[in-house]
Amino acid sequence: MAHEVEGGRLQRMARLAGLAARTGRDLAKARAKQVLTQGDALQVGEALRPTAERMVEVLGGMKGAATKMGQFISLVDQEVFPAEARQALQRLLSQAPQRLSPAQAIEVITQELGAPPAELFAQFDAEPFAAASMGQVHGATLRDGRDVVVKVQFPGVDKAIEADLRNAGAMTAALSLAGGMFDARRYYDEIAMTLRRELDYREEAKQLAAFREVAAPWPELALPEHVPELSSGRVITLTRLRGPTLLEFANDPEADADARFRVAKQLVISSWGPFLATGLIHADPHPGNYIVCDDGRLGVLDFGATRQLEPHFVALYWRILTAGMAHSHLPLRDVLADAGFELRADPLQTEQWLQALSAIVEEPVRAQHYDFGACQIAVNVRKLSQQYPSVTLQSRPPDNSLMFYRALVGIAGDLRLLRAAGDFRTVTAELLERARAAQA
Repeated sequence: MAHEVEGGRLQRMARLAGLAARTGRDLAKARAKQVLTQGDALQVGEALRPTAERMVEVLGGMKGAATKMGQFISLVDQEVFPAEARQALQRLLSQAPQRLSPAQAIEVITQELGAPPAELFAQFDAEPFAAASMGQVHGATLRDGRDVVVKVQFPGVDKAIEADLRNAGAMTAALSLAGGMFDARRYYDEIAMTLRRELDYREEAKQLAAFREVAAPWPELALPEHVPELSSGRVITLTRLRGPTLLEFANDPEADADARFRVAKQLVISSWGPFLATGLIHADPHPGNYIVCDDGRLGVLDFGATRQLEPHFVALYWRILTAGMAHSHLPLRDVLADAGFELRADPLQTEQWLQALSAIVEEPVRAQHYDFGACQIAVNVRKLSQQYPSVTLQSRPPDNSLMFYRALVGIAGDLRLLRAAGDFRTVTAELLERARAAQA
């Protein structure tokens, strides 16, 4: 039987608690040393690299939601972890440790598809070329000559996710006892639903088919094709897209500014295009899920976490983006309340907070030139939240929009990773025009 991911609830909680405590001590020591020695950020980053490596080993070995947490930290937490430490954490995006051995992977495929890979494929690479939170990916060739990838789910990852969800559920219930300000139960339900759905590769195949349909008006995007006869609930076979991942491209010193801006534009389209046209969002936009294809297109992968948003929510962002392009100000509190946001704090303070937040996040749309390499959006949003703690805590988007905001944060992290700079205002204008045409 293939080795299973550790799924014990108490064991997983203990490992996360121990990691959090040790990481907290390391961060405190590194910052104190920086203050005392007037050291620079590079020194802090190098000092924290062992901490990041430890996080990779623990979170990568735990798989499931724990690995996803590490992936998220590697992309967005630029203030806590300097670039040198985040580079180590980025291994969790596609090179996570503790993979299945070739024999274990073959065992899973045989159990799921009814025959070993040698009988199913013309050629099968027993060593995976990528591994992340829920599975690992092998290269293969079909008997008709098509180049494919075979994603194999880690045995026991379903139990690990359920354990993590039970731990998170207990924490959510405890916070909810404090009253409405800390009531996060609805968001927990949304996250739980998404994670459980990601475990079923048959659901991923359905989501891929839906995304392929809505992405048709965007020929600069490339999507894989599903091979249903060689897929199951825990194994999925897809046609292969060739080229470096977005992470590899972003770290390539030969990638010039024009190429980075071209890929950044495609990245924006991959997220915002289908959403503005149909309400469908790809909600797992980490840089391991994109391929800079050899033919110039941007390949989009991993459709386990797409989300269909309601028409009124899509209309909200049409209104926000249109106002941003026109440099006009909306009465944001009223507009968001009409779209289902809960805004319980003082109305005047809430409007002030929303206008300040809008000025921060809409800067790439309002400026003629924006450099994501120097982007401080995440840092400035955090500072603003510290200035308005009560308003922040008492303001909630609709629960089914959580994956949308996960996508936006992820895309912003990708653009920062790309160090893309250019006229994103024109990109947005073109995007809106093409999305209107796609709706027609």
